[in-house]
Amino acid sequence: MTDARQDDGRDGDTSPPRLAVNGVTKEFRASGNGRLRALEDVTLTVRAGEFVSIIGPSGCGKSTLLNVIAGLEEPTAGQVALDGDPGAARLGHVAYMHQRDLLLPWRTVLDNARLGLELQGIPSNESRDAARALMGRFGLEGFEDAYPWRLSGGMRQRVALLRATLPERGVLLLDEPFGALDALTRGDLQQWLADALDREDRAVLQVTHDVEEALLLSDRVYVMTPLPGRIHDEVRVDLPRPRGGETVTGRDFVALKARLMSALSGGTGREAV
Repeated sequence: MTDARQDDGRDGDTSPPRLAVNGVTKEFRASGNGRLRALEDVTLTVRAGEFVSIIGPSGCGKSTLLNVIAGLEEPTAGQVALDGDPGAARLGHVAYMHQRDLLLPWRTVLDNARLGLELQGIPSNESRDAARALMGRFGLEGFEDAYPWRLSGGMRQRVALLRATLPERGVLLLDEPFGALDALTRGDLQQWLADALDREDRAVLQVTHDVEEALLLSDRVYVMTPLPGRIHDEVRVDLPRPRGGETVTGRDFVALKARLMSALSGGTGREAV
């Protein structure tokens, strides 16, 4: 297994990473008295304004890792630090978008989008104004009063992303945000997401099975091993933005894709670059 190169400084920035996962191990109770180790000694960082992806085989603990970061689970060992503080509250303080949009069918687009603010106790008129102000940016203008059943899959995902990003959280977790969409819609939304987050100063950590998606969106990509999930490799994506079109057929993109595919299959991938 290769050692993951931790990027603790970005463009000379010596401030703590917005998100730091330090030696996290997670075990669950199995049948009988057994224990299932889902994660083992996972260490990674995401800085403010950085988009980082995690790829790995199915069942390697990627979603478990996001649940630990979000505070839905506590690690068996290790720690998660927000802005350098390992004691910082995580539950409710980290934005989290799941693969399924989980929109409430009895609420309109506007009322689904403002749900996070509502749960924070923001008055209805203020939360509605805040959500309405971003409808155009998220491609939802004119659909404020529509119910989820009227929306396409891509539009539902936009509502879910708006709901996740509207509360001003410094860390945004994305769990296969476009995994359930068709290839054409997924490609359009990948570019849209890159544009939407380009103006953000959040630390974004995405789990995906799509290697090309990881390369199109990310500044760095971590590769995880099969269960128990460990960090097997870390790849910096030094490609100019915006990406897409001819980028995916370029020599550098193809070489990075080959390296990630090699790492996923158990090799180091070093020979591919």
